This record gives sequence, structure tokens and C-alpha cells, in this order.
Amino acid sequence: MARSLYGTQFTSQGEVAIEGLSHITFVVSDLARMTKFLMYIFDAKEVYSSGDKTFSLSPEKFFLINTVWIAIMEGEALPDKTYNHVAFKI
Repeated sequence: MARSLYGTQFTSQGEVAIEGLSHITFVVSDLARMTKFLMYIFDAKEVYSSGDKTFSLSPEKFFLINTVWIAIMEGEALPDKTYNHVAFKI
């Protein structure tokens, strides 16, 4: 792998090489319920909670599942049904 001036890695074909997944963010209506789900099902570790403060658009929490960051933010459900999803293999 070659490196550019700014540290970006490229494949031998000149394409940007992706190192891995940084994080996934879910917008949820109930932070407490999603917290229980992540901790019980995935053994997620809570590493940050905004509490009553709102630094982003809404209250949020960050978790680690192994090396993957999961962020949850409080928000409204989408107005229409979609196929937006993430599939987990357990």
C-alpha cells in the first residue's frame, strides 16, 4: 500500500483502502430502552452519555461492541416505512 501526502492509504490500483468501520448511529425514540437492548444482547459497554446536555442535535449515548462504536441519538421515527436497516450476525 502506498501513502499519500495526508496519510490516506491506497490499493495498488490507486483506489482508497478502507481500514474498517468507524461507527454506526441509530436515531431512536427511547434511549433507555435501546441502552438496555445494546447492553443485554451485544454486551455493549456505555462509554459516553450526554445526559441533560445537548451537544449534538439531541441527547445521545456512545457504546463499544468489541471495537465497533455505536451511537444512539434521541429522535422521531421516520414518517414512512423504509428498508433502512442493519443486519447483525449473532
